[in-house]
Amino acid sequence: MRSAAALAIGAAVAVAVALGMVASPASATEALRSYPVPGERAAPVRIAIDKSDAVWFVQPHRHELGRFQPSGETFSAFAPPTAQSMPSDLAIDTSGKVWITEADANQIAVLDPATGSFQEYEVPTIASMPYRIAADARGRLWFTQFYGNKVASFDPRRGSFREYPIPTPSSRPAGIAVDRAGRVWFVQTQGNKLARLDPKDGSVREWELPRAFESPRELAVDRAGVLWLGGHIGRSLISFDPASASFTSFPLPGAGVVEGLAAAADGKIVFSLKAGGKVGAFNPANGEFLVVDAGGGSSRPAGVGVDSRGNLWLADSGRSALVRIESAALAKLWLR
Repeated sequence: MRSAAALAIGAAVAVAVALGMVASPASATEALRSYPVPGERAAPVRIAIDKSDAVWFVQPHRHELGRFQPSGETFSAFAPPTAQSMPSDLAIDTSGKVWITEADANQIAVLDPATGSFQEYEVPTIASMPYRIAADARGRLWFTQFYGNKVASFDPRRGSFREYPIPTPSSRPAGIAVDRAGRVWFVQTQGNKLARLDPKDGSVREWELPRAFESPRELAVDRAGVLWLGGHIGRSLISFDPASASFTSFPLPGAGVVEGLAAAADGKIVFSLKAGGKVGAFNPANGEFLVVDAGGGSSRPAGVGVDSRGNLWLADSGRSALVRIESAALAKLWLR
């Protein structure tokens, strides 16, 4: 009888072949490696990778921030001062400090990895539910307030917040990203829009998505400044070009909707399909998808990221594990 890992690899090869791609058995066998997260109910959901290639992740059910260091294959856990805070996202700033949103505590918090100490900051708007967070090049933090219907910034040097109301009522803002020009982009799950905040004057501009009720959750900006989001109704990967203010939809191969999303340094867009138990990549240069089974029927891949070597990492909440797909093995799966 074939093992679950062998079945997963077989599925990856089958998908690659179906999409007009090729893979050798050797490259497929090397592709997946799983690292179980210690403790009960670990279920990591969001990840971020620092300059040393350490993988950081949040564990909402354990109310913890975790770290995995691939060099020694060691895990560490850090608990914020506020109990039952329900961390929902994380970002690493220019100094290497790790910031989290504490959805149930209505706070954001920062961990200094050098000391292991936390500092928490209360969000001005009551019951705002800070949801997704991103750091800009100046060290400021930007986050969405899912119930507060605002985007907020926090300046660590001054210890001060600034909040920006969203024009669309009850828009339920989620994924957020900062482009190279310092403009802040975010998606609205209920407003069904992509929006841009200009920090220079506080203005917000919104664009309706090409299809109604897409309910986008995540957002990423690539090296060319193009925005990427995932549609839940249309089951598509959607791009937005700020220069032409135009959307393009790319139907996802197979079942599933985008859960996690990230832009790799080589220009590819990586994503997870939580309900389908798969992780994939899209090459904008030629319009090709590559979708790989993330590890069996119990797998529920969520957050994704790419390290400095091009290895793809994902948080598998279903199996309470981090999964690495080696860059060399992944490259062999693409049709060159």
